[in-house]
Amino acid sequence: MQLSKLLNTDKPNMKYVWFMFLPILAVILIQYGVVIGDMLILFVKNLFSDRELPEGATVEYVLNSDYNQPMNLAYLTLVQYLIYILLFGIWYYRAFCKEKAISDISSGLLYIKDKLLTIKTICLIVGGYFAQLFVDGILTLVEPYFTDLFANYGKMVDSITGVGSSWVMLFAVIFVAPIGEELLFRGLIQSYGLKNFAPGVAIFLQGLIFGLYHGNIIQGIYACLMGVILGFVAYKLKSIIYPMILHISINASLLLVPEVLYDGTVKTAITTAVTGVGFAVMIWLSMRKRDKLEK
Repeated sequence: MQLSKLLNTDKPNMKYVWFMFLPILAVILIQYGVVIGDMLILFVKNLFSDRELPEGATVEYVLNSDYNQPMNLAYLTLVQYLIYILLFGIWYYRAFCKEKAISDISSGLLYIKDKLLTIKTICLIVGGYFAQLFVDGILTLVEPYFTDLFANYGKMVDSITGVGSSWVMLFAVIFVAPIGEELLFRGLIQSYGLKNFAPGVAIFLQGLIFGLYHGNIIQGIYACLMGVILGFVAYKLKSIIYPMILHISINASLLLVPEVLYDGTVKTAITTAVTGVGFAVMIWLSMRKRDKLEK
């Protein structure tokens, strides 16, 4: 393959390659900062608490105490993604939106309103639900072959949607995390990638990084694929708003998966096939020109 087919410029700028990965460094610093801040809060709580710790209690013991279960994890997740929105939102605006006609808060709100009140939005919301059903179908079909991997994955999902979850965690995962992650991956990483690389390469690279970011094999594989689709939506519709809508719909649909659809291999296969086609159709409809959709 010719190198020129991978690039969209005759003079690649290494600055933009560096800028593709610089946000990930910021993510690592944010995550460590949040954890360190949490440890300090726990330390202060224990310092002024009437509760007596066992002799020889370690930091690990404190972090696994009731101070850190599970509500504390929910607040940590919420704080982490709020920082994402603040930091990466400002970064994305200054790097890629400042020259556009979004000069103040009022024009920004009008811009968001114009993007939300469209048939595209409906297609992406429905498509997100189909995507969740499709992914769950695939996972249900392959789970018997990878039981150990799915044991850990199931614990992760239960921490979000299970009995022990809280409204704080649900709010963070359904609404706040998608906005923060879209600003990071489709906003900054993909936009910097497009400065040097051909669209397909930039979209694939950010999708790959998105998959690795999730930190486990099962979630990483489908997150990579969904990241590529989200990147394609952002690129084709020329707005970060639309992948945010699709991402929020996918995450929210975790709570709306009817287990009866996966009762048996045949029913699961049918569900997977139908929702896969439905997802593809919704994405296709969202890509059509507005005048064609609104006729």
